[in-house]
Amino acid sequence: MNIINIEHISKLFGDKLIFDDASFGLQEGDKVGIVGINGTGKSTLLRMVAGEETPDSGQIIRQNNLKMAYLPQTPEFPKDATVLSYALSGDEEDWQVQSNLVQLGITEYDAKLDTLSGGQRRKVALAKVLASDFDVLILDEPTNHLDLASIQWLETYLSNYKGSVLIVSHDRYFLDRIADKVVELDHGKATVFKGNYSDYAQKKELLRRDAIKQYENYQ
Repeated sequence: MNIINIEHISKLFGDKLIFDDASFGLQEGDKVGIVGINGTGKSTLLRMVAGEETPDSGQIIRQNNLKMAYLPQTPEFPKDATVLSYALSGDEEDWQVQSNLVQLGITEYDAKLDTLSGGQRRKVALAKVLASDFDVLILDEPTNHLDLASIQWLETYLSNYKGSVLIVSHDRYFLDRIADKVVELDHGKATVFKGNYSDYAQKKELLRRDAIKQYENYQ
C-alpha cells in the first residue's frame, strides 16, 4: 500500500519542463534512491514531496497524518545560532539530538554555527533531522561534506530504520548499501527499478543494448 502517490505531475522551471506527467508511489518501508543527470529535477521532486513546492499540474497524495522529515541539500541556519539552539529549535528530543551529535563527532554544543565548517554544519543539520518524529525521511545529498565515519554511521542508521526513505545522492556506493528501489528521472518521466544502484545500472545497460539492437535492425 502506497503512503505517498505522485500522480501525473508536471513542473516548469523557467522555460524548461522538468516533469511531464511523471508518476510513482512510495510504500511503507521503501528505501528509494532518486537518480538522474543534473537538471532533471531531483531536488525539486524532494521539495514537492516534502510539501515545500507544488507541481504545476497533477497531485501528490500523502496518507493522513503522515509525518515527514526533510534535509535539503543546502540547509538554512539562523544568524547567531549555536549548535544546540538550532538542533533543538523544533520538537526534537534533547537526548536524541545530543546522541546524534556525539555519534557524528560534534561535541561543542555552544559553538556558533557560522564558525563551523560546511561539513560540521551538515552534521548538525543531520543530527537535528534524525532526532525529529517522522514516518518518511527525505534526504537530499546527505553524504555531502561528511567524513567516512559519519557516512558509515548514517548507513547503519538507515539500514536499521523501518520507515520509508527518499534519497537523492550522487554516491552510488551509498545507494548500493541503502536503496531497495531506484527511481530514474529522465526527460520529464519517472521510471521505477527494483533493487539497489548496481541492479539499476545493470538493467539500464541491458535496455541500452536492446535499444541499439532495435535501431540496427530498423536500419
